[in-house]
Amino acid sequence: MNKFFNNRLFDGISKITDIILIGFYFIVCSLPIFTIGASATGLYYATNKCIYRGRGYTTEFFHSFKENFKQSTLSWLIFMAIFAILGGDIYITRHLISPDSPFAAASLFFLVLFVFTIIWAIYHFAYIARFSNGFKESFKVSAVFMVINFGWSLVILGEIIILLLVMYRFPVLILFSPGLISCAIQPILEKVFHKYMSEEDLQMEEELR
Repeated sequence: MNKFFNNRLFDGISKITDIILIGFYFIVCSLPIFTIGASATGLYYATNKCIYRGRGYTTEFFHSFKENFKQSTLSWLIFMAIFAILGGDIYITRHLISPDSPFAAASLFFLVLFVFTIIWAIYHFAYIARFSNGFKESFKVSAVFMVINFGWSLVILGEIIILLLVMYRFPVLILFSPGLISCAIQPILEKVFHKYMSEEDLQMEEELR
């Protein structure tokens, strides 16, 4: 019995260490800013393969980072442009337009678009980490997944909000936030992805487990 609990304790500590490490990799590799997309892809890849499937090491992060660098970086630059446009729209409608103007209420609309663009980006980089597809196709498929699985998209949003509130209460957790958020949303994203995978792909994944 003691051996069982010792093994479980060791496994738990090992998983926590892995979560901290992949989060650290994400933060360091995201410092140039334009590499955030490739870092997000590596983060999800390592979370799925190392943390949840127990295959490989945390350094799997760098395998995905390198392999998907071009596609993920180009994708991130596009998302940055979208965020900048929506952020500018929010600022203008909140601060440069009279509150009495009918356009003032548009700030809420742009804010909702901004939030769901973040969710779209989450789907997108996780999709790149899991599947090989063309640049345009990846954008289209990830957007479709987000929309037709709108309920799960709201759950992802809820999880992120809860984690951010917890981190606000306990700021030290910010250091672990990338790994924690990735681990929280992985089960939902995998549930969505599995719905559209072929029987051959699902069987292959079961064999790898």
